[in-house]
Amino acid sequence: MKFKILILSILFSITLIAQDMGDIQQSSMYALNKISVTIGGDFITNGTFPASATERVDEFVTRTYNQYRLALLATTKDSRSMAELKAEIDEYAERGIALKHVDGTEQILDLKKFRLTADYAENPYLLNGDVLIFPQLDWQRNFIEVEGAVNKPTQFQFVDGDRLSSALLFSRGINAAYENADSIEITRLSYDGMNEEIIKANLKDNPELKRGDRIRVIANETQKRDFKVLVEGEVNKPGYIFIKKDNTTIKEVIEKAGGFKKTADLAGGELIRSNVLTNTTNTPFQDRKRAFNLQALNRETDLLMMIRMADIEPEDSLSLIYDNQLRNAKSIVTVDFKKVLDDNSENSKFTVKDGDIIYIPEITGLVNVFGQVMNPGFVDYIEGSDYQYYIDKSGGIGNRAKDAVYLIKGKTRAWIDMTDEDNEFKIESGDFIWVPKDIPRNFDHYLTRTARIAGVIAALITVVLLFK
Repeated sequence: MKFKILILSILFSITLIAQDMGDIQQSSMYALNKISVTIGGDFITNGTFPASATERVDEFVTRTYNQYRLALLATTKDSRSMAELKAEIDEYAERGIALKHVDGTEQILDLKKFRLTADYAENPYLLNGDVLIFPQLDWQRNFIEVEGAVNKPTQFQFVDGDRLSSALLFSRGINAAYENADSIEITRLSYDGMNEEIIKANLKDNPELKRGDRIRVIANETQKRDFKVLVEGEVNKPGYIFIKKDNTTIKEVIEKAGGFKKTADLAGGELIRSNVLTNTTNTPFQDRKRAFNLQALNRETDLLMMIRMADIEPEDSLSLIYDNQLRNAKSIVTVDFKKVLDDNSENSKFTVKDGDIIYIPEITGLVNVFGQVMNPGFVDYIEGSDYQYYIDKSGGIGNRAKDAVYLIKGKTRAWIDMTDEDNEFKIESGDFIWVPKDIPRNFDHYLTRTARIAGVIAALITVVLLFK
């Protein structure tokens, strides 16, 4: 046993010595490769930093930026300061970076172009004593903007010598979905911004650009898009149904979905149209900060626009708020699904739109009776039965029930007082019947109300006596 321990100790010692020799050798190699590089200009930090002779500019810049960014964010705790700090440090110039060598030579680098083309001429190895100078970013004046038939509409930093080819590179080229995209339109403002020059050219001309140019790659808009409708519920083939642009009827959609099941509750079917106010996702130029956002129309501004010139009583304002919120949340289109497969019905000719949702519920065959009944719950639906039938099936009225009985429609949740003889209604499968409670009142309640009424009467009598 002692011999084994001795052998293991010797082997462990040899391993440690080998590791130490390796660390010494690695440290020596690092010392030989170690260089110093200075960063200046508009960057997250300035100063002289250690680097390796095997590092290229992009690797050194990315490593240094990430180290200092994490360190700065770690010093900030509250969310507001964090957001302000991120807005200040989350960008630096990727183009027009001056690399100055000790021998006096200089290169202008374009790391943005390197990251798209892998042109290592834009990303050389660092030398000892090199200095990197970052230019100031100015998105308001020193920019080029690209729109139209490109893969990624964008705005990028302008550098002297930029041509159309650079704009197409940074916007990821012409979108292949567009046909005959071979011309451009450049909008160029005068120095005072009061006049514009429109320059038209072909892509192959590759014209030289000037700072502030706005480029539109011209092509007819394609309508070959992913238009579809979602059909769920009691159909034979639920799921997404592909449609044409504004040219597919609801009858065609239901037929593609395999038609209705026998268990479909067609009276409860719904067609819900997507709402442009709540589903807007257009955030232009997500690759950088913008001074505006096209998602300006939202629920709050929509409501303000509605009530701006409204002539309604103050007590109606709350109802308007509730109704408008429901309108924005669920835009229901009135369609009679009992007739959508009938060619002679206008319902079958209803045109669906991209993003529509069709839901066909299952026939429950039940009516939900609740409130002041002896046995609240579901009762089997019997066509033509009145509300008294369902109340009797629920054990009858409770002792504290009010005289009113309300029908709440299953689809629309509309309320109908069935004890009012002037109201016309029909109880259907899926409806609700509610019997409200007569709230008990004690002596204090009636005394308080009597005192208030007496106070009003006394005030009126006082006024009459004063006038006399």
